[in-house]
Amino acid sequence: MYILGNIIGDIFGSFLNALGYLLAVFYSVIPSAGIAIILLTMLLRLIVYPLTAKQAKSMLSMQQAQPEIKKLQAKYKDDKQKLNEEMMAFYKENQINPFGGCLPLLLQMPIFISLYRLLNDIPKHLPQTGRFNGFYNEICQTAGAKCSASPPVYKLPFFNNGTFDLHLSAGKGHDSIVAALPYWGLVALVVVTAFYQQKQTMRFQTQVNAQMQMVGKIMPLFFAFISIKIPAGVVLYFFVSNLWQIGQQEVVYRKIGTPNGEPVGKKAKAAAIEAKSREATAPPEIESGGKSPGGPGKTASGGSKQAPKASGQDPNRARKRKRKK
Repeated sequence: MYILGNIIGDIFGSFLNALGYLLAVFYSVIPSAGIAIILLTMLLRLIVYPLTAKQAKSMLSMQQAQPEIKKLQAKYKDDKQKLNEEMMAFYKENQINPFGGCLPLLLQMPIFISLYRLLNDIPKHLPQTGRFNGFYNEICQTAGAKCSASPPVYKLPFFNNGTFDLHLSAGKGHDSIVAALPYWGLVALVVVTAFYQQKQTMRFQTQVNAQMQMVGKIMPLFFAFISIKIPAGVVLYFFVSNLWQIGQQEVVYRKIGTPNGEPVGKKAKAAAIEAKSREATAPPEIESGGKSPGGPGKTASGGSKQAPKASGQDPNRARKRKRKK
């Protein structure tokens, strides 16, 4: 057990060093700790994209299958064993994995924990020599920095010589309310994007699950509580991840489908084609007063308008005959 723990510890330490190396590489391109964290977040999200896309498809399939699942639950409500058998058969027939949305989330947890550990002791995992040691030198050779202390003392400004220290959290380490405002603003952005993400998920659901709706309200507040206590660099990771997830979910809705069925893009395209079809087949409107679109003297069919013939004798001839008599 002790040996296994050492092996896991070595793997975890190597992963932290790899993240630190990537941060140093990004910092060498754009000398900003904040930009480096943003680029690292985007790279990590890109790496785990196949997992998160699979999670999104799995959740979408479950949402689309809810009406049929409810029918099965109502049909076999008195026979739990039969219900489980029918549900498993339904999942197999429709190629749905009911646990497909959970596994990718669990696999992403090590990334969050690693980034948290990295930003708590970032000098330890940055390359101290070689081509990409500029990031280490920038934060460890400033006044008052003690990178080798335990715990280490240093600043991690968003931009070089800036006051927004990503090593601090919103809840502590500030001299004034004004100094704390950027940190609380970042926490607010995390909460707003988390709420929007939940609203986006519920947008196309015709049958809203009460439990999911409750979770959607609680999770942003949970993120807010966490974000107050952890380094602002990790909160920045949360914010960029939320933006990425919002964009990814929109792509899923437009390319793959929504809980209601067809993708958003296909629905809009089908509606436009249908509108044009109705416009083309609509009969021409006839103006009031006997006039038609063809102009005066024309009928709707394009022919000339002719005066109706009088029945019987001409009245002028009858008057002339009376005068002669």
